[in-house]
Amino acid sequence: MLFMTILIIRGNILGLIMFVAVSPIALIGGFLLKLPDPITMSCVGGALVAIDLLVRLRSRSSKGWLIQREFGGTLFFLPVWAFGIVVFGVNMAKALLK
Repeated sequence: MLFMTILIIRGNILGLIMFVAVSPIALIGGFLLKLPDPITMSCVGGALVAIDLLVRLRSRSSKGWLIQREFGGTLFFLPVWAFGIVVFGVNMAKALLK
C-alpha cells in the first residue's frame, strides 16, 4: 500500500508543483486584496491551464501530448489543464448566477 502511494505521488509531482505554484494567486487575491472568490478562483483556474499548456507545448510534436502524463502535470488521472478548466468554469458560473 505504501509503495502505491509513493508511486502515485511521484507520478503526479509536476501536477502538485503546479498547484503549489498558483497558490500565491489565491493568497494575494483572496486574503490581501479581498477579491470575491469567483474572481480569485477563476484566475487560479486560468493560471493552471496556462502553466500546464506551456509545459505540454514543448512536446507538441509527440502523439498524445495534450493528455498523456509524460508530457505535463497530472492530478490523479486527469491533466492539470482539465482541472483548471473545471475550476474556471465552476467559478464563472457561480459569479454569473449570483
